[in-house]
Amino acid sequence: MLKVRTTAETLSPRARREKILELIRQSGYMPIEALTSSFQVTPQTIRFDLNVLADEGRVVRHHGGASIPSSVINTDYDTRRADFADAKASLAQALAQSIPDKSSVFLALGTTTLAIAHALTARAGLKVITNHTEAAQVLAKAAGFDVVLLGGRLDPRNLGATGPMTIEAVASYRPDVCIFSAGAIDVEGNILDYYEHEAAIVRLMIKRSRRSILAVDHSKFGRSASVVVGNVEDIDQLFTDKPPPAGIKKLLKLHKTELIQVPPVHTGDSRGRA
Repeated sequence: MLKVRTTAETLSPRARREKILELIRQSGYMPIEALTSSFQVTPQTIRFDLNVLADEGRVVRHHGGASIPSSVINTDYDTRRADFADAKASLAQALAQSIPDKSSVFLALGTTTLAIAHALTARAGLKVITNHTEAAQVLAKAAGFDVVLLGGRLDPRNLGATGPMTIEAVASYRPDVCIFSAGAIDVEGNILDYYEHEAAIVRLMIKRSRRSILAVDHSKFGRSASVVVGNVEDIDQLFTDKPPPAGIKKLLKLHKTELIQVPPVHTGDSRGRA
């Protein structure tokens, strides 16, 4: 393990975070207690540092510590529900307001799209086609909605339908809009995710839709994931809570992809982490 030789008093917050990141990279995971001892600062200071690093996509926050992001394994589904919950709720409300009543919608898997499903219930007469079983249950309770739950093999991680049957079912529709989220957007504008079987479904949803909308919180910019879903040139709108990096912003402008920035309305600690 890296030995922190510099005293806390002589480290700037930025320098301390860089050393924290080095420790996490060496160990894979570091608990708050160990970091507090190493840097001789309060647990609150370490939590703040870890939150800053997580916002930058450089670490993944867990209860009691942080780890290095994986490019092949996404964070646990239930954990992701609490991550940036305020941002997801604000994005969901703004995006739902952009969907005309009586539209047809593809809705993909994810915790962000689950928040969007709740917001869409304020619309009227939507036809929603989805492989997201939890979102389908939310939407089915909305009066006047026509909800189509696509068949397939249920993934135990998120209870989403995937596989050849789902692909075949997606190909049967031509909706007005596809709404989806993603695990990462890299500096080249590639929209990335973690699992091939899920990415294949989203790719086809985008292709079959007349318009496509991507909703991601700011932590997805610059993050790493191993499966390509598409590129920002393939989408019509990007909803996010903070400005993307300059390079991605330039690509959005180049490809005439509309950027909608929606600041979160804070209702508490959106991470729900200690």
